[in-house]
Amino acid sequence: MKLFVVVVIVLFAAGLTWGIVALVRRQRYIDSLRERGWSFVNSPTFDAVARLNNPPFGLGFVRKPDDQITGLTAAGRPFQVIEYSSSHWSGWVGMVTLSRRLPELWITGGDTRPRYGVLAHAVPAPPQLGPGWQVGALEPDFAAELMNPQVSSQLSAMAAGQPGLNVGIDSDQLVVLNPPREKPELLAAWLEQLGAIATAIDAAPLDRWIQPEPQPRLTFYHHPDWYWIGVDDSLLEFTPVNRGGHTHSTSEVIRGRDGDGPPFVAFTHHWKTARTESYTDSEGRTQTRTVTENHSEPILGFQLPIRMPRLEVGRKAYRIGLSGGGISFESEAFNRQFAVHSPDLKFAYDVIHPRQMQYLMANPPASFTIEEEWAWFSPGEHSQPAIAVCSEFVRGFLARVPRFVWRNLGLPDSPYPAPEISPVS
Repeated sequence: MKLFVVVVIVLFAAGLTWGIVALVRRQRYIDSLRERGWSFVNSPTFDAVARLNNPPFGLGFVRKPDDQITGLTAAGRPFQVIEYSSSHWSGWVGMVTLSRRLPELWITGGDTRPRYGVLAHAVPAPPQLGPGWQVGALEPDFAAELMNPQVSSQLSAMAAGQPGLNVGIDSDQLVVLNPPREKPELLAAWLEQLGAIATAIDAAPLDRWIQPEPQPRLTFYHHPDWYWIGVDDSLLEFTPVNRGGHTHSTSEVIRGRDGDGPPFVAFTHHWKTARTESYTDSEGRTQTRTVTENHSEPILGFQLPIRMPRLEVGRKAYRIGLSGGGISFESEAFNRQFAVHSPDLKFAYDVIHPRQMQYLMANPPASFTIEEEWAWFSPGEHSQPAIAVCSEFVRGFLARVPRFVWRNLGLPDSPYPAPEISPVS
């Protein structure tokens, strides 16, 4: 027993000593940063990354900025080095500010891979870079104009002696993964090299590519009109959440829209239930106790431009609100795959016409219910991809609602341009 106590004391002392050493080293590191005129923030707010939208930023709901270093390069160019984690990536990111907001561009060289979630197209890398480089952009002409010999020369100089280089343009930020942040002197030299690339980009004639200033809010990659709210329990008053239990709350609230599609609200609803159960204690007596269980469900709704009759559409594998097999349509293939319910048969037949049935079968959606001014989906999960899929589907569904239906509801015309239909060969 005495030996065990001694071991515990020794381990505790060793752990305490190591913790003190780590704190001292961290403080010395922070002091060395501040001696250079740089600032260090232990727990930055979301504002530190709110203007950043391209991967590793702009993806998912779990986003956590951590230690942050800010300052100016020797040439006076603002920079930021920050620790960042999400559900898809974690690590350190360094960036310097460009003189203009420019389109998305990706450059990778050496032992590195394109970032998770990037949607750019591969374009030819300039011959000055040599083999092993990849360039991606949504605007090939922009990439061709930016990747001039001066920019290529600075990229090659920065990549020399490194295993790889992963560069991206995110609005007015030139962003690189994995800066050498452990040693301030190495980080300073690295930032000067990054600043030299930014200077070469600033010197290029790229004014025709200047992008509009984004709104100062947390947004999502390739969804510029989505934005993060976080918590809004007032949504519980009108959304079709489970009304049972107690302690209802919301989290990860997202609002937005895609293009001219309907605006949406998406969030996770949390609540608790309590039940009483019996058990036998150690002395064989029957006791009761209250067990509290936590529940959650994803909620996703699209706001319609006018009130519409109730219409439920679901896969036959799902059980939706009304009883029975649903309304029978002229397509047996559709009837086998979908169940449709509505108290207004004429409205259902007008909306679920042959082209709409083809669209539904070609793009099977999550079950959804149109109820007054909302279309509520059952996406199965609260995620960025799930919202995007439902958003694209509902825009196509509403665009296929005939004009006369919208006019019968009180609108002068369809609020959504009809999709282009390719002729059948």
